[in-house]
Amino acid sequence: MNMKLIFIFIFAIIFMSFFASAEEVNPMILRNIKEVKSVNPADVANLGFGVYQVSAQYNIGSYQSGKWYGNENKKAEDKKSGALWIEFSWERPETDIVLIDGLGNERKIYLPASKPKGNSTYGEYYWIAEDGSSYYATKNHARGWADLSYNEALVSEHLARKSLSPDQKNPENEEPEDKGIQDGDIGLIKVKGQLVDQMTGTVISGAKLSSAYEFSPKEVMTDSNGNFEFSVRSGQTWAGAFYDYCHGWAGNIALQKDHQVWENGQLVKTYALGLVKEKFDSKAEVIEVSGKNEFDMGKVYSWPAADIYSESDINSDFFIMYKYKNSEGYNGPGNGNFRKQHSLSDALPLDYEVYIAFKDEQGKTYKSSTYRVPKEVGCGVVSLKFINGESKWSILEKVEPTEKTGPIKIDVPEVIEEEKQDTVSNLCSGCLKGDTCYPFGFRKEGNFCSDTDNAFILQFEADAKCENNFECGSNVCVSGKCIAPGLIDSILNWFKRLFG
Repeated sequence: MNMKLIFIFIFAIIFMSFFASAEEVNPMILRNIKEVKSVNPADVANLGFGVYQVSAQYNIGSYQSGKWYGNENKKAEDKKSGALWIEFSWERPETDIVLIDGLGNERKIYLPASKPKGNSTYGEYYWIAEDGSSYYATKNHARGWADLSYNEALVSEHLARKSLSPDQKNPENEEPEDKGIQDGDIGLIKVKGQLVDQMTGTVISGAKLSSAYEFSPKEVMTDSNGNFEFSVRSGQTWAGAFYDYCHGWAGNIALQKDHQVWENGQLVKTYALGLVKEKFDSKAEVIEVSGKNEFDMGKVYSWPAADIYSESDINSDFFIMYKYKNSEGYNGPGNGNFRKQHSLSDALPLDYEVYIAFKDEQGKTYKSSTYRVPKEVGCGVVSLKFINGESKWSILEKVEPTEKTGPIKIDVPEVIEEEKQDTVSNLCSGCLKGDTCYPFGFRKEGNFCSDTDNAFILQFEADAKCENNFECGSNVCVSGKCIAPGLIDSILNWFKRLFG
């Protein structure tokens, strides 16, 4: 073989190797998970599956009493077709997973052993290729919020563990979209009840039902008496909660097949179809509803909570700890970002003792003093300044401007202004514009502050219905109608001529 042929042969090998190494890696694509068939080792906990993006909204896997099942992403409009990601929160060995997708296909996934390095507040995130290989979703391959898209992650430098099933491919057909519950569907269960403030016993109106599962109608709000009514599919596990500004996610309710109740490690009772009503700091109530196509769940309870803003002189994580009254221990939400200012909505249960645990980047923990959240805070904001280890608690007062006071400026901490616009709005009993709270009826640049919308809206044109002068562009409302400016000028000119 002459030298020319040898060079051509070598070049061909290099050329083919280059394109082989540059072969595109496709992500695992699916719309839904019908079943988590197996996880090996079986005792791995806190496994979350998602599609489309890294977000709890698209979480479609869970671990419960040793059984894996999909418990999210059941609403038709929420189902996205996208790349699969997986999140773990515990140290574990190499893990093999077998899923059954929405078309009934078996899909295998291979994860590496976990690494303890990184921010322990976060789990581990991986993007999965169509053959089941796992790729790190973080640039530093450590714990922490995913900072790589699947397009960025699915390259050799981010490979976490290679597939043991290299021939596995995405199916050619995508799972058809579910249209959700439609009017006239058979096999529905009608559910009704009343949402009540657990602390005061008063009804809660205007709270919205939220669920990852289907219900009908698509929007359910409690009426002026706190009553609600909706339908779900018969025989389907379902879970949901009502939400309103003063109570946060509240009134948790669920329908669960073969629901088991355990006490002191012993199985007490199994419900064929159990209606579970959770109560804050109290035992959940369970009712057997199998065989029924309609039932009234009675009162559903929700505990009111205030927002919190904290400022400290150290960059730290932030954890709220409130002491239970009816059971042992402390609990509460937190914020994992290392910074000096933190803000959380609906985080402090009223009439409960709380303290804040701050943990710096070296792992040292600092505790604030204990504070009993006063009932009078209502939907307001509690402020904590934690400087030099000293705690100063206070309440951010609600501003109520009047015609006499005129507009009032609100001194809102920057972190609340940037992240919690609802919180800022609720500090103003009027219309908030920038950092200023305006009284109802205040006119500004052709708009007026509406007590219906709590916002500035355009003044009405002539002949529009009105109740007050400030609602009209002419600033004149007569007999329930806005008067045109030209008509006002004509009347004034007539009086001028009449009286010379």
